[in-house]
Amino acid sequence: GLASSTASPAPPKEPEVPVNREEIQGNLYTNYTHGFRMYKAPSWSLIEEARGGLPNAIVAMGTSNESTLMVVGEEQTKEPLDAAAAGVEKRLHGVYSNYQRLSERKTAVGGLPAVEYQYRGKADDHDWSGKLVVVARGKDVFTVLAMTYADSDLIQIQENVIARAISSLVFNVH
Repeated sequence: GLASSTASPAPPKEPEVPVNREEIQGNLYTNYTHGFRMYKAPSWSLIEEARGGLPNAIVAMGTSNESTLMVVGEEQTKEPLDAAAAGVEKRLHGVYSNYQRLSERKTAVGGLPAVEYQYRGKADDHDWSGKLVVVARGKDVFTVLAMTYADSDLIQIQENVIARAISSLVFNVH
């Protein structure tokens, strides 16, 4: 019939990836596979290709023009948190030219011990203001890498959104 001819063709099949059970309800992102939940800013969406930016990435989200990005990953480690965090932070030196650590502090995220780094660096012809948080959960560490254009008028707003997303993280989802 006429109606069926106006329907758009089915999108091509995505390559198989391990099932990542996740959902978004309003401003809440929940990942059942990896057991965490966090605030998702209304202006953010999930960005599949940005997951490639971090080994062991679980989810990437951010603004549609990717001027603000947040990538959450999980990896197993035998190292204590401080050593594991230092190892993750070291990788950033390869990602950014002119990488500068601004601060490092011990903190807690979702009730779990964490190390937080603030940094600046240049990548893809942009200066970025970033935050790396490494959270210990059992034998795993979660890595949260969040960054926004440092040269944007919106830097303060976006840094506040990033801080809110990080502080909202909980790791007890089943």
